[in-house]
Amino acid sequence: MGFINLAEKTISAKLVYYGVGVGGKTTSLKVVHGIMCPRDEVKLVSINTEQDSTLLFDFLPIDLGQVEGFKIRVRGFTVPGQIQYVAMRKYVLSGADAVVLVIDSQKHRIEENLEAIEDLKRNLEANGLDWRTIPLIVQYNKRDLPNLIPEEDLAKHFQFREFKSFLTIATEESGVFEAFIEAVGQMIEEKVEHYGLGKGTVTPAEVAVGAKERLAAFLPEPSRAATPMEGLVSLNVPRGATVDAKELDAAKRKAKEKADESRTTRRPRPRPVAPTPPDESRAASAKTKPPAPPRQAAPAARPAPVQKPAAPPRPVEPSPPVAEPSGVADSDVSGLFGGALAKELEDQLGGDGGLLGQAMASNMELAGLYTELAEYKSLLERKNRELVEINQLISHDLRKPITVFKTVMGLLLGDHLGGLNDRQTDAVQNALEATNYMEELITDILEASRLDYDGVEFDFQDVDMTLLIGSMIRRLRYYLEEQRVRLRVEPLPVIQGDPSALQKVFMNLVGNAANYRDLEKDASFISISAEERGDDWVFIVADNGIGIPPDNMKTIWKKFSRGANTSSIKGTGLGLYIVREYIRGHGGDVWVESDLGKGTKFFLRLPKEPQQAAHSPVH
Repeated sequence: MGFINLAEKTISAKLVYYGVGVGGKTTSLKVVHGIMCPRDEVKLVSINTEQDSTLLFDFLPIDLGQVEGFKIRVRGFTVPGQIQYVAMRKYVLSGADAVVLVIDSQKHRIEENLEAIEDLKRNLEANGLDWRTIPLIVQYNKRDLPNLIPEEDLAKHFQFREFKSFLTIATEESGVFEAFIEAVGQMIEEKVEHYGLGKGTVTPAEVAVGAKERLAAFLPEPSRAATPMEGLVSLNVPRGATVDAKELDAAKRKAKEKADESRTTRRPRPRPVAPTPPDESRAASAKTKPPAPPRQAAPAARPAPVQKPAAPPRPVEPSPPVAEPSGVADSDVSGLFGGALAKELEDQLGGDGGLLGQAMASNMELAGLYTELAEYKSLLERKNRELVEINQLISHDLRKPITVFKTVMGLLLGDHLGGLNDRQTDAVQNALEATNYMEELITDILEASRLDYDGVEFDFQDVDMTLLIGSMIRRLRYYLEEQRVRLRVEPLPVIQGDPSALQKVFMNLVGNAANYRDLEKDASFISISAEERGDDWVFIVADNGIGIPPDNMKTIWKKFSRGANTSSIKGTGLGLYIVREYIRGHGGDVWVESDLGKGTKFFLRLPKEPQQAAHSPVH
């Protein structure tokens, strides 16, 4: 069952979704993935049939905390429900730590569900697992459809052991995540107890409760408030519950006979054309007659389903039990399944050269790689967050002395602390400029780190760009006059955007244009204009400054990157990175045209209907 990696101190637990074809297994796991990974941080790996039903498995690594330094991770799989894929179901079920049995609760699928239960029991035993004790959760799915089995009759049909059950509608994400939480809790409790972890510090039950609480935090607030952990079960079959033994035995015997017959003939049972009600006569007969002894073989008198003529398929020999893999590294995917079982699967799929066998092997390898990638990405995100927090602390501490320096130097330059000679005035002026540059650098580093990790939530609204640029010019007026730069602004439109972000964009571009002016030219100018291009507005910020060397046209957008001709000019190298991130965050783009020694034009494309761009903290 599962495995423990002592080198990496990782406990991997395997959760398998089992049930009939097109019953909701894959949809259920996708619901869990969507809640746990809303930004698709961890991809699902799958192979689908031509009917768009899961053929192999979906893969979902989840980190559920630690116990005694061991990380607990859950892997989610689904099995193909179609009857012809019996070997694959057995293959994927190998090493399972828990099962979520997804039952299609429509009346016309009762027998199919009972066959799936018998198939589950048989495949668990073939893998050396005990179907009577393995952690098991049942989802009674598709509760939104007509012709359903009444809620009070579900246990009568499907109670084959003790389990907790949930009424679910996977397509509407109803009840699925709650069932997942319960399954993970049971599985983790058994894993921790199995490996003897937490003794003297925490009990297996306490570890399971902690994991369930962490998962419950992913539910929306109304769900958490209205559904405490002890009330998550929609339909709970308590331990020791009894059902009509005769009815249950008769239904199970019939399902087992059909499953044995299907396994012997290897022919899929045709699906009913229209829904049919439960066989009432079978239930009535079961109440009046004692149950017949179990049959040792498929009934000879029972006719096989009518099918087109075909070559007789090769019978499948049962495989020996598979021992639990242990001490296997996460990346060693071959250790997840037993060699005999893998050999049987290869034989049924046509050996190593079989297309389906190759696809399975390739996707198993991909699953292992996704596990490693998820671990590395998680580590990068944590390190990135630590850097952001360090930056915030440092900047907060640095701002205090900078404020003091600026205040003292302002007093000195204003002759409030006694007169200064020309040399002293020049020195204080240089110190003030350096202090202003340090403050600018701190601000840009904070902004860049915030963009890297958290992204920006924009507040899109109507923005009169003429008024916004006018407000910006008033703030830069003294600086532009000091630099002797003339600014010309053409009539600008009213657009949809985030006013704060757009002001920072144009402040950076205009500030750069003034900073990188050509001192050898008699006059420096900056112009701002806009053009309507289909569904976009394109803003143009042009200058006649020193220009950008051709070799630097692509690198200037990177953090701390500047043109090769700017070494003598102060700057942080973060302004254009911030500009690009803000514009792309609107769903737009930015590019540049420049002639060295003649000037530069920046083009900002902003859609008329902006869309908040997706953000990833790891690039």
